Amino acid sequence: MVGLGPRKPPSRKGSMADVPKDLADQINRLEELFTVPKEKLKQITDHFVSELTKGLTVEGGSIPMNPTWCMGFPTGYETGTFLALDMGGTNLRVCEITLPEEKGEFDIIQSKYRMPEELKTGTAQELWDYVADCLQQFIEYHHEGEKLDQIPLGFTFSYPVTQDYINHGVLQRWTKGFDIDGVEGKDVVPPFEAALAERGVPIKLTALVNDTTGTLIASAYTDDQVKIGCIFGTGCNAAYMEDCGSIPKLAHMNLDPKLPMAINCEWGAFDNEHKVLPRTPYDIIIDKESPRPGQQAFEKMIAGLYLGEIFRLVLVDLHGNPDVCIFEGQDIGKLKKAYSLDASFLAAIEE
Repeated sequence: MVGLGPRKPPSRKGSMADVPKDLADQINRLEELFTVPKEKLKQITDHFVSELTKGLTVEGGSIPMNPTWCMGFPTGYETGTFLALDMGGTNLRVCEITLPEEKGEFDIIQSKYRMPEELKTGTAQELWDYVADCLQQFIEYHHEGEKLDQIPLGFTFSYPVTQDYINHGVLQRWTKGFDIDGVEGKDVVPPFEAALAERGVPIKLTALVNDTTGTLIASAYTDDQVKIGCIFGTGCNAAYMEDCGSIPKLAHMNLDPKLPMAINCEWGAFDNEHKVLPRTPYDIIIDKESPRPGQQAFEKMIAGLYLGEIFRLVLVDLHGNPDVCIFEGQDIGKLKKAYSLDASFLAAIEE
């Protein structure tokens, strides 16, 4: 996680002084294109709140507000050794966390594995084999020669799932550029456990959670004032605790109305119907050329997976404008390759 320190943003004073007028005009046009007026922001906010409420009330909303069956916050006095597996859109992380007797303290060792692009459109078997191989490598490296009992594992699966139990989840749909056949609509846990069993990895999956839920619970372990867990990374999403009495779609289960449950919002799918979000021509291109057009509308406009591509499309567009002459006389063949710029380039430019 990235801390927000006291450092001021870099000054841009004078940064337009030597920019040709035609290019400056285009920059001003782009700034206006990407700026949302206050009145529009109010309209977006009102619709967003309405969709959150709808998701708690009925099934099938664009923001599904998925119940996680993670009931309540940790106390900070939990103890033991646990594994955490985080499968996001860019990396696979494996962590071993030891919780001592001191409140809110922990020790952690971790390894990060790059998620190969070919896996995102490969087969389900290839995906689970890769994940199990990474876990096996981690265990063998950090516990070589040790005889281990089954280690409890929390699996952070950063994709929308329907859950009736905390240790199972049916994938609703792939996001973050994944498009693997034969997984949607099925429980992701059995094939994952089968891949582990095939390798004899001493692990017992005890919880399947979204990364936002994991962020919420892990942060609450060290800070009892935490109210919401947010992810602003490859994708964008949030989770928070809601009283069961405020989740009308679960009323038939007769849960204690004061019992808290973590809700995984899945707000990346906000406004899939394109009612309020002001889309630029670049947003339309990204959605059209994505593996899942018409899905994750909000996420595609603001998340890390797509920001670099938006920037690249702008640059290619400017290069094709005869009045601007950006990159004139230069070979931009590599720039024309989709997703050849990622969000880290924008961060580097900002620095």
